[in-house]
Amino acid sequence: MRESLEKAELQKLRICAAEVTGVRAEIESLNAEITSAQRALSEQTVEGISGAELQWGTVTDELRKEKLTRLQAKLNDLELARRKQQQKYGEARRQREILSNLRDREYSAYQLEMSKREQQQIDELFLIRGSVGRPSRSLDEENEP
Repeated sequence: MRESLEKAELQKLRICAAEVTGVRAEIESLNAEITSAQRALSEQTVEGISGAELQWGTVTDELRKEKLTRLQAKLNDLELARRKQQQKYGEARRQREILSNLRDREYSAYQLEMSKREQQQIDELFLIRGSVGRPSRSLDEENEP
């Protein structure tokens, strides 16, 4: 049961990590797009462009920057969720390890007890076999010199 809980928490953690990776890739791609668009606008400005084209370049640049801001906020939220999930997974793992160790100790104690009982039975059987066939001595005979 604890192992399945640990596996479920690990799967959730992997999903969080994949989401973080995806948003980071989007941010990198958008940063590259912003850089490329700014370079292209700068080159066009040197060559000469109309005011409408310059205004359109500025507007689209602002839209990209707004999207970048939203993605960075989303990344912060996902990082926080990933850290929380990491803690949940760590707790589930610790609980499983504690129960596993406890089960192992209880099993070892059980094996030791069974071993003691088996040895006791062997000892009793040895004593019984040793006393069979011997005449029993009374207490008076044992006390005489």
